[in-house]
Amino acid sequence: MSYFPPRQPDFNYLSHLEIIGWDNINPLTMSDLKYYIAHINEKGTPDDWFFDSFLVVNSWTLNGNDLYCDVNIGTTRCGGGDFFAVPVSNPATFADWTLYLESLFSKDGALSRIDRTIKELKGIIRTPLPFKRNIVIGIPYPHHNQFRFGKIKKSAPHLNFSVIGQNLMKATEQRFEACRWFVDETIARFSKGKFHNINFLGFYWLYESMHYSWDVDDHWVVKELYKHIRSRNGRFFWIPFFSSFNETIMSNSPGFYFDCAFLQPNHMFYPWLRDVKHAAEAAAARHGGIEIEYYLDIAPAFGIGKEKYRRLRNYLNGGIEYGYMKQSACAYFIGLNDLHKIATHRNPREREVYHDLFHFVKGDYERK
Repeated sequence: MSYFPPRQPDFNYLSHLEIIGWDNINPLTMSDLKYYIAHINEKGTPDDWFFDSFLVVNSWTLNGNDLYCDVNIGTTRCGGGDFFAVPVSNPATFADWTLYLESLFSKDGALSRIDRTIKELKGIIRTPLPFKRNIVIGIPYPHHNQFRFGKIKKSAPHLNFSVIGQNLMKATEQRFEACRWFVDETIARFSKGKFHNINFLGFYWLYESMHYSWDVDDHWVVKELYKHIRSRNGRFFWIPFFSSFNETIMSNSPGFYFDCAFLQPNHMFYPWLRDVKHAAEAAAARHGGIEIEYYLDIAPAFGIGKEKYRRLRNYLNGGIEYGYMKQSACAYFIGLNDLHKIATHRNPREREVYHDLFHFVKGDYERK
C-alpha cells in the first residue's frame, strides 16, 4: 500500500488541503485570505500560488449552539492527565445548520471571499492559476443527544437523533436524513453561486473519530452518507486523530466510509509522541494522507512550549524522510487560522515557518 497520491484528476488535482475555521464574529478578510491562497513574500507582494484546496469548517453558530460533537471539561489537552471529553450540552438544531450554510454562501460569506480573493490575485501573480481551487465543506455533527432537531420539511415531524422514545435504528436513520439534506442543500447552493475560481470537491466528517454504542451508530451514518455523496459526484474526507481504532477504520475506509483520510500525527500536541514516523507508516499502509500541524500560540496545557519549532521541523523533515512531501496529499492544521498571523509576525522565526510551509507545499523544501 502507499499514501493517497496527490494531483489525481478525479479529485481535481487536490494536493494540499488547508483547514479554514470560519468564525462568524471575526471572519477572515480578503486581506487575511491572500496569505492562504498565495505566497506573500517579505515585501508583502504575492509571488506564487500556495494551497490548492480549502476545508471550511465551523464549530458553532451565532446562536451559540455547537456543530461539533464533544467538549473537554478537564484541565489538560489532548488526552493527557485530566482530560475528560463529554457530549456538548447544546447541540445544533436545523436552524443552526441553516445559519451555517448562510455563513458559507451569503454574498460576503466564506466562499464568496475566497473566490473574490483568487480573482484579485490572478491579476497580480504572473503564473496562471493551474486549476480552480478546491472547496471541501464540513458537515455538522448530527448529535445523538439532540432529540428535537427541527423540521426539514414543514409537513414532517421534528427529527429526533436520540434514542429517547425510539430505537437506535430510527435515531440513526434520522441523523442520516439531516446529513443528506445538508449535502443536497450545499450542492444546490453552490451550483447557484456563480463562482468562477473555486471548485466544489466534497464534504468532511467533522468528528475526528466514530462512535458506536447503545445510543449512537456513526458507522451506519457515515457508510450511507458516503454512498449518497458519491451519487452526487462529490468526495468524502476525514482527518482522524492518531489511534489504533482510527487506523482500523482507515484500513476499511476506501469505497466504504471515506475517499481519503488524512491521519493526524499529533506530534505537535502530545509530549510523549517523539516523532512522526509511526503516523507516516500507518498512513502509508492504509492509503491515507498526512496532516501537518502547528500553532502560533500553543496552549501551556499541551506541554510543548518552545519545542514547537523543533517538532514542526520533524513534520517537514519527515516529509522528505518518509516521502509524504511529494508522494502524498497532505492536510494542514495551522492553528485556528494562524497562517496570516505567522506570515506577518514580528518574530522572524515565525515568518520563517510561513515560508518553509510554502516550500513544503511546492515540494522544494530542504531539510533543516
